[in-house]
Amino acid sequence: MTQRPPLSAHLRVAVLVAHGLLLAGLPLAGRLAGVLLALPLLAPLPGLWRGRPYTYAWASMLVVFYVAGLLVMGRPLTLALAIVAALEFCALVLFVRARSLEARAAAVAVSPPSP
Repeated sequence: MTQRPPLSAHLRVAVLVAHGLLLAGLPLAGRLAGVLLALPLLAPLPGLWRGRPYTYAWASMLVVFYVAGLLVMGRPLTLALAIVAALEFCALVLFVRARSLEARAAAVAVSPPSP
């Protein structure tokens, strides 16, 4: 029987795809302003790529501002990007939660039974 990858692995892929779409879509939405808006999204990229839970946690706070800002613009492309940003936010939060539960389960499985 093959072992399935943990949920956090699937969520990590979802975050990376959504983050990439957001980075690629922002310059399309507003030329120079879009490029400038995409720059802060480059900061969490190394930690997201390496799968560091702390980076996923603080990146979720960053992405919330993009959801709000893109919703306010109200154009079709920015609304689509707002949906992508909202999905990224959900995947970020779920990744942190899943990784925490997986670490807790691994710690319980490794610890010796108490007498």
